[in-house]
Amino acid sequence: MKNCAFLFSLFLFTLISCSETTSSDKIASNTNSEASSEDKINFSASLRELSDEEYPDNPDITVRHDKCVETTMKSIEFIRKGKMFDVFLIPDNTKDDTAHLFEIDLMEFIPTIPEYVREDEYMSLISIVNQEWNRNQVKWQDDQLKTASHEKNCVVNNEKVTRMDLARNCLNSYLWEVFLYADVEGSNKVFYHGWFDFPKDLYHELYAKRNGKKFSEVADFLENWKNPPSEKINLDILRSVISETVPNYTNESEVMYPLEGERKKKQIGVVTPIEVTKMSDFHTDASTFATFTPPGFYNRADPRTTELGRFKKLDGVIYRKTQTNRGERSEFHFNYSDDKGRKTQFIIGGLDLSTLPQLSAEEANSGHQFSMGIGNHPFYEDYALHEDQCSLTNPNFGVLLDENGKWLDSHYIGIDGPLLHLDKDDPNKLHVWVLSFERHALVAHYVLDLGAN
Repeated sequence: MKNCAFLFSLFLFTLISCSETTSSDKIASNTNSEASSEDKINFSASLRELSDEEYPDNPDITVRHDKCVETTMKSIEFIRKGKMFDVFLIPDNTKDDTAHLFEIDLMEFIPTIPEYVREDEYMSLISIVNQEWNRNQVKWQDDQLKTASHEKNCVVNNEKVTRMDLARNCLNSYLWEVFLYADVEGSNKVFYHGWFDFPKDLYHELYAKRNGKKFSEVADFLENWKNPPSEKINLDILRSVISETVPNYTNESEVMYPLEGERKKKQIGVVTPIEVTKMSDFHTDASTFATFTPPGFYNRADPRTTELGRFKKLDGVIYRKTQTNRGERSEFHFNYSDDKGRKTQFIIGGLDLSTLPQLSAEEANSGHQFSMGIGNHPFYEDYALHEDQCSLTNPNFGVLLDENGKWLDSHYIGIDGPLLHLDKDDPNKLHVWVLSFERHALVAHYVLDLGAN
């Protein structure tokens, strides 16, 4: 069997692992870990592929490579190299190469309690739960992919691999996915998608090292999707307020969102309303979407109900400049009411607006997507951003609260978070779009004028 290795263009000595810049090692040394795998070197998991019959609602069907349904792999292996891991994707066909990622810091995939909330038991739980319940898919491509010998390409099923992804999906612990891509007329297309159970003993070990706590303390929430209780969120733990203003804004939700990119392929996941002509059509508790079913596939036959009627009336917006552990950031409070008398607060903070792209409304699907929770990674990112957005110190957060400031489960309400970008013609204007459950649709759009703030 031939071996093909994927190397980072910036090798280990150029990467600064977030675990080296935080107190994670210190807290780990004080933890009586329940894991028994610390001396183990090799961890393996079998891979599974889903046929079109098993996964009829696959949004990638229209955009994938022609060989996707026929490409199979045998297993995935994680080989310990100090604090890092090499990852091998072992093929079924001995003529195929073994895809190989070098020096991966798996800690950034592990649900993490940010350092700044660790003294608060409830917010620590909310952090952990939302990180496990939100997807984190990381890609390696272009200059990040190189062969071990620098002499040949990695070839699987007669296709040159141009990109490889690992994903911790948004379900129970251990449910992960792996992808291979090949170039088709200048575009990367999925030609392999596999599901696997991440090794439990390694997961427990890494969790304990990362958080200074035993996995058994949260196992019921993470393994069995147990909902946390609704308790008050203390925002002062996340940041301190520097200033507060009320910006001018327009509600642009009475038009249809652009059906491009992820939203175009995921339109199949909108179950009701059957016909959508504008985003406000979703502002009803009758809105439903294809749910995400273990081991990780969309299922229209089991639609997820929502409470999107909570977003029917936007009563006002507050803009706050705040001080976080990473300096001055921006925060926005959206306050809603509805016909049922419910009041809802949608709060997003820890935002560095200077990192957002400038786009037109038609280009919205290229904006930055943020998940609900505390210190979360983005849904999709490359390895460089994955290393930079360390969840131990990342100040980004998104929460839904009731009128008493108590936490509401965003998955139950039916949103995944905001999609943000600056206006293409006016960088003082911020576009805030609201992503539906599983990002199948955009269910609201607001344009905030921050020029006078």
